[in-house]
Amino acid sequence: MKSKIVVTGIGLITPYGQGIDPMIKAISDSRVAYSEINEFDCSTWPVKVGGIIPETSIEKLDKSHNKLRGMGKYVKLGVLCARKALSDASIDVGAFPSERIGAFIASGTNGHNAEGLFGAFDFSRGIGEMLDLEKLSQEGIDHVHPWWLLGTISNNLIFFVTHFLGIKGANTNSCNSAVSGAYALDRAIESLNSGEIDIALVGGADCPVNWQMISDLSGLGLLAHCDSKNAIPMRPFLPDSPGTVLSEGAAFLVLELASHASSRGKKGLVEISHVSMFGSFKDPIRPDPTGEETFRVMKNILSEIPGNEKVQLNASATALESWDSAEWKGIEAASKEIPMFVGSAKPWIGNTFSISFLVETVASIIAMKNSFGLNFPFPLTRDSNLSMSPKGALEHSWAINLGQCFGGNTAGVLLHDI
Repeated sequence: MKSKIVVTGIGLITPYGQGIDPMIKAISDSRVAYSEINEFDCSTWPVKVGGIIPETSIEKLDKSHNKLRGMGKYVKLGVLCARKALSDASIDVGAFPSERIGAFIASGTNGHNAEGLFGAFDFSRGIGEMLDLEKLSQEGIDHVHPWWLLGTISNNLIFFVTHFLGIKGANTNSCNSAVSGAYALDRAIESLNSGEIDIALVGGADCPVNWQMISDLSGLGLLAHCDSKNAIPMRPFLPDSPGTVLSEGAAFLVLELASHASSRGKKGLVEISHVSMFGSFKDPIRPDPTGEETFRVMKNILSEIPGNEKVQLNASATALESWDSAEWKGIEAASKEIPMFVGSAKPWIGNTFSISFLVETVASIIAMKNSFGLNFPFPLTRDSNLSMSPKGALEHSWAINLGQCFGGNTAGVLLHDI
C-alpha cells in the first residue's frame, strides 16, 4: 500500500437496524440478529433460522423509488446504504467531478427469480406433466415478465448506485463470494493509489435468505439444518456446531487518500493499512485442513504491525467445523508472539455471504472506535496462546478482519486507529 488511505464514512444495514447504534446496543445486550423465520412459510425448508431485514424498514427512496420497484431487495438496501455512507463522509457527489469517484461493489445472485417462470410452466405442460419446451416457446413465454431476468442479476446494484449517485469513475463488480468485499477493497485501493480516482465507494448488499440460495448452500452442507433452539446462536470453533446461519445485510465504506480527506477537512475514522488474499484451492469447497491459507494471510498482515501492539482479530468463524479448524490453526500458528484478542462479528450478525467481508470490516471499525470487544455470543475457552475478546471494554488501535470462502479463498484487512 503506497499512500495512507483512510475510511471517511461508513454505512451499515443489518437485521439489527440501520446504522451502527443498533448493533452496538444488541451486542452489549448479548442479542444476535437472526431468529426463527416467520416472515414467510419455510416449513418445507431444511433451514428454519435466518436474519431478515423487513421491507417496511427500508426508507422511501424518493425519486429512485419507481425505478427500483421491480428490483430485488438487495438493490434497494444497497442504494440506501451507499447514500448513508456518503452522507457520513460529508460528501456531496455533485461537488466533485463524477469521473473522480469510483464504485467498487460486492453482491450476490440473490435468488427470488425462479418464481417468475412458474406461470409460464403452467402453460407448458406436456405428456405426463413434463415440461414441453415447444409449448414454452409458443404459449408460456408470454407469461414471463419482461423484467424477469433483470430483477435480480448481480450487477444491478452497481448500475443503480452509479446511476442514482452520478458516479462515473473506475468501478468493479464482484459476485457470489464471501470474500467479494476484499476484491472490491483491493481494487479501490489500487485505483486511489494510481491517481485514477479521488474517492472510492466500496460496498454492497446481499439477501441470501431465500429458497434458491438456501437450496444451493444446503446441498453443499454449509447451513444449519435444525430448529432455532439448536441453531441460535451460531457456535464457531465448537464441535457441536450445526452450521452457518444466513442473514441479509448491506455495508459501504468511503475511502480516500489521507491527503485528499485532509484537504476537505476530514481526518478519517481508521486507516486501511493492508489487504492480503490467498487461496490454495486444494479442495473446491473446504480450506486446506492445515490452515495454510489463513496462516499466509495472517503472516502477511502481521508483518505490517510495529512491535507487539494489541490487536483485535475479527475471525471469519463460519461455524463449519472443517473451516473453523483450519482457520484456528492458521491464526494460532501465525500469532505466536502477538497479543491477539480473538472474537467474531459473524455469530452476532449472521453470515451475510457475498457482503460478509465488508459488513464484518465495518463491525471491526465500530468496535475499534468504541473500544469494545467483539466477543462470542457463547462461552468459548481453548487451550491456546490466543486470548478471547472480552465482553465490554477493549482498548485497541489495531484490528484485523478475516474472511473465508470456497476453495480456501481467504482474505484479511488490517485497520489502524487514527
